[in-house]
Amino acid sequence: MKTRAVFLGLVLFSVAAAQQGHPAPNGAIYGTVITSEGEPAKSLNLAAMPVGVPLDTALPHTKTNDRGEYRFENLPWWGKYNVFADDEEAGYSSYSTGPADKTQPAEVEVTPERCKVEFNLSLPPKAGFIRIHLTNRKTGKAIRAMIIAVGPMERPDARLFTDPLVFTMSCYSDRVILVPPDENLLLHVRSDGFREWDESVGKGKPINVPSGNLLTLKVQLDPTE
Repeated sequence: MKTRAVFLGLVLFSVAAAQQGHPAPNGAIYGTVITSEGEPAKSLNLAAMPVGVPLDTALPHTKTNDRGEYRFENLPWWGKYNVFADDEEAGYSSYSTGPADKTQPAEVEVTPERCKVEFNLSLPPKAGFIRIHLTNRKTGKAIRAMIIAVGPMERPDARLFTDPLVFTMSCYSDRVILVPPDENLLLHVRSDGFREWDESVGKGKPINVPSGNLLTLKVQLDPTE
């Protein structure tokens, strides 16, 4: 229902804009993506996030070709966009290397007067990868779901679920997690029906994962009962 309401709002906005003499949003952003090694980023998934627009629907996505070229067509909003890699298998996500990270990504603006804009993107280093093998300490059985929180080491007292610099996720325990690379971080691991991992209770488990590397952790949790 919410998604339908958002699309209805976009339609009404477009109609109102046309009635006021402004064309309905239909901008395009295109360009080339280069990796941190200076090579074309091939077959990479990209997202375009509008700046300052409340969202309740999927972001526009596209994919680079073998020359690292991409193109977003018929963008649904006028204004500024963050274009970033959104491809976890390749080592990029909105948190680890995108606009949800603490860095400020470059912006590109699409307007009725400048509706087709070239924007060439240089990628940051790939994320670090974490794989957690989660088990019940009492029975030895695998725990299917987990809740993790990752934050900067310089903010050990940050509130895990309300601080914008702390990334939290509920997911299956076999999922590989992407984190900002080459940074001193604090990791928390817990699961419903279990106590938090004893190594992360309090300030958190210190980790630092180099770009493109995989850190594997064996985590045992104690049942609450």
